[in-house]
Amino acid sequence: MKKEDLRLAWLVARRELIDQMRDWRILVPMLILILFFPYLMNFAALRSVEFVNQYGGNLIAERIVPFFLMVVGFFPITVSLIVALEAFVGEKERGTIEPMLSSPLADWHMYLGKLIAGSLVPLAASYISMGLYLIGLIVQDMPFPPLDVLVQMLLLTAVQAVMMVSAAIVISTQSTSVRAANLLASFIVIPVSLLIQGESALIFWGTNEVLWLATAGVVVITGLIVRLGLAHFQREALIGREIDMLNLRWLAGYFWQSFSGTQQAPALLHWIASRQVRQEMSARLALTEDLRGLAAWYRGQVFPLLRRMRTSILITILMGLLASVGTYLYISTNFQSVKVSDEKMQEAMTEVRKILLDEDQKTLDVTSSHLFFNNMRAEVLMLAIGMATFGVGGILIYGLNFALIGGVLALVEMVGISALDILVVGVLPHGIFELPSVILVSAAVLYMGVRLVTPDAGESISQVFIQTLADWLKIAIGLAFPLLLIAALIEANITPILLYNFLQ
Repeated sequence: MKKEDLRLAWLVARRELIDQMRDWRILVPMLILILFFPYLMNFAALRSVEFVNQYGGNLIAERIVPFFLMVVGFFPITVSLIVALEAFVGEKERGTIEPMLSSPLADWHMYLGKLIAGSLVPLAASYISMGLYLIGLIVQDMPFPPLDVLVQMLLLTAVQAVMMVSAAIVISTQSTSVRAANLLASFIVIPVSLLIQGESALIFWGTNEVLWLATAGVVVITGLIVRLGLAHFQREALIGREIDMLNLRWLAGYFWQSFSGTQQAPALLHWIASRQVRQEMSARLALTEDLRGLAAWYRGQVFPLLRRMRTSILITILMGLLASVGTYLYISTNFQSVKVSDEKMQEAMTEVRKILLDEDQKTLDVTSSHLFFNNMRAEVLMLAIGMATFGVGGILIYGLNFALIGGVLALVEMVGISALDILVVGVLPHGIFELPSVILVSAAVLYMGVRLVTPDAGESISQVFIQTLADWLKIAIGLAFPLLLIAALIEANITPILLYNFLQ
């Protein structure tokens, strides 16, 4: 990036900042919030600390102070979000966007300038509020947060401010009116509020190391959102988009075309439409046609998609191996001193046998259908979280699954059982089907995130999203779910017997 590029982006940012600083409807609410909210949080912190100290909750009192500090930094950002939401669509409604769009500025100059201006004001408001809150702590002789926690809160506030503003600007570029942009703001505030709840749990648990990892994850998601806006911002589309219409017919047709590779109606609808004709056909001919269509779908859609996903699949496999091996080595290294007596070992074995198989009736405790639907729900949850985090959350869940395998094998070895034997007897019989299924759907989630942040001049965000969702369903329906079904049958009917005989 050249110095001249930064100067051009700053020109846009300065113009936006001047407009904001002379609008009393923006300044007055922000000043009231900056001055009043820190005082309110100081009062709440003092009363909370006094209350928990009555019952000996000194540790909780220490965590309340940084928690309120994070809340103080969060609220000014939410109020200032309205400025970012109308960054482009507001100017379009006021008729002031044409001169900027007709200038020789590049698209990314305008986008980056709006992002800088939209982030500086809420971030300054947040830091001022946090400073007033910290001054109030000193005045009230409250415990001051440790330096590392203070740095965490300041950094986390900055990252969350940029994340929320960048998401608001993406909404502003895709909306046709300020009203529509404001209605979509809930898709920013609600997820970030849930994120704040998760971070507050980490603060009260006192796990600062994990909070650093959470901060790193928010940094990655923020970078992806900024990349998403830059990838799909086009001034021509901003001018040409006049009205939002929910066209369900187009959505269904475009999704089916992306899923099947054809513009024809789904097979079920086609069967209903020609039911009378199909009834006259022989069952063998109908089955042959269905099999030919299914084979054509695999050849034309699923297998080419696997080739396009090969980099995502490779990355996913490597991450799974690193998670499992890393967890195994960590537990094996840090918990070597843990010893289990023979008596406790026998009791544990008895309980394991009861879990695996009912010794009296020889009936399975867990059915294959339960295992199948449970694993399928987990993969769908991976998709849902991955869609909201551009694949980052889905990959984290995937890594936790593989880390669990490594941790269990390490714990098994600590009690004197061969981890390799348990891997061969208790994991691989169904794992050779289940693990590829998890890898494929996780790679599809990662592929979805990569596609969304990759520039494509000929397609909008909604089109790319529909395509990637259809791609995930191709992998899930065509490969992952059938593999899960086979794995569930083996895990319910074969793996428990193998483990039971091995542990005799």
